[in-house]
Amino acid sequence: MESRNDQIKHSTATDGKQLLAAVNFETMELSEFKKKLDNREFWGDNSKEMWDAAYKWQEQANKHNRLIKWSWDCGLKLDYDGDVCRISSRFYPPHKSSAEYGKYHGTITVMIGDSIEDIHEHKIEATTLDELQKTAEDYVSKILDKMHNAIRAVF
Repeated sequence: MESRNDQIKHSTATDGKQLLAAVNFETMELSEFKKKLDNREFWGDNSKEMWDAAYKWQEQANKHNRLIKWSWDCGLKLDYDGDVCRISSRFYPPHKSSAEYGKYHGTITVMIGDSIEDIHEHKIEATTLDELQKTAEDYVSKILDKMHNAIRAVF
């Protein structure tokens, strides 16, 4: 497995031909990078070398594909962020040739993470777009109230 210090080949299509360009990434070792951060030696060092090392650390820190991920912000500030829960909905418009699908219809789904686990599903039908919007927004508002209350109860 090639490291970032090894040459990485990039292919680019130009006039139907493949061009190969080799790029050599010179980065400091992770141990040196962590030492600089831990000892505050990085202040004022906004070099490409520091950022390459920062992103290398980020790749290693996020290798387990968790919901919450590490990322670097400007000035080498660290963020540890993620979406724990999300709501996803899909609604289909009425179809003129089907009595079964003569209304707006669809599902609101509450998921943990990015579709890792669906924890709730609610089907909706509506005659008009305005009715669909009101019904969906009212239902989601109730879901959000329940989620907020449950989270507050934990903490």
